[in-house]
Amino acid sequence: MGVELHVTGRIQTGRFAEFLEAAERWRAYRGERSWAVPRVLSGLSGEMNSVRLIFAYPDLGVYEREDTEEARDRRYAEVAMAMPFDGPIVYTLYRDALPPPA
Repeated sequence: MGVELHVTGRIQTGRFAEFLEAAERWRAYRGERSWAVPRVLSGLSGEMNSVRLIFAYPDLGVYEREDTEEARDRRYAEVAMAMPFDGPIVYTLYRDALPPPA
């Protein structure tokens, strides 16, 4: 059963272009390690400068293994911290509620 991690946050005012550049470096770093590379969405309505990062995993075990690897990778933390988030970052994990259509 697949799972998705949705990470939502707000980018500091006036730093959206910087966020996009840092997010590209971060996505490339993840891809080099064969980790899930998220979609990056920017809000068109709602809170200004809001973003949502959507990660897709085939199952919870893959997510948990990747999460453990990220926590041990010091360089990953440096790359991720370059994104200028402002305020809380919210992590929400979802699972497929229905099987895929036949």
